Amino acid sequence: MVMTLDGSIAGSDGLSKSISSTADRALFGQLRRAAEVILVGASTVRTENYRPAPMPIAIVSNTLNLPAGLALFAEASGQTPRGMVLTSQVAIDAAPSDLAGRIDLIACGAQKVDLRTAIDALAARGLMRIHCEGGPTLLTALLEANALDELLLTVSPVFVGSAARLLSPSQFPGLTLQPQQVLTSDGSIFLRYLVTSE
Repeated sequence: MVMTLDGSIAGSDGLSKSISSTADRALFGQLRRAAEVILVGASTVRTENYRPAPMPIAIVSNTLNLPAGLALFAEASGQTPRGMVLTSQVAIDAAPSDLAGRIDLIACGAQKVDLRTAIDALAARGLMRIHCEGGPTLLTALLEANALDELLLTVSPVFVGSAARLLSPSQFPGLTLQPQQVLTSDGSIFLRYLVTSE
């Protein structure tokens, strides 16, 4: 994840790219290439207009609010892995019939997504190296579920003021961040923490 010095996760245009540096984008690309699956929240997919990638994209969505015109669906081809949505059984039961034709729907809870079940569902498909790209709602939920092993954070040397914040208001009892690495480039600071619980 990338954030500004004042904790914003997007620029004035609402996109994370506008607060990201060249070095951050290069690191982001390396992290993606090392992953077996990209985990991302539905709101981030819609806002950032995700496109198909060389590895599967697993979207977390309680509601399946995923318009058919998303680039992730419109640009999909036999050259890229089929995406998946980790969702609730209630949402699958109410899903438009054409949605299952565009993406795999995986029930990870009855009424809402249980993130531990979602991670187990990915592991059952042989997808162990999970790279989470956010957004803040998903990051908060992963921390609440104690389901995050590492936190990689870029701090960009700008102020935005009014954009969404890195974390939603919450409490994370018993979680400890152990610093592992600090790098700098072009004024940006790259932080890597291990996330452990007591």
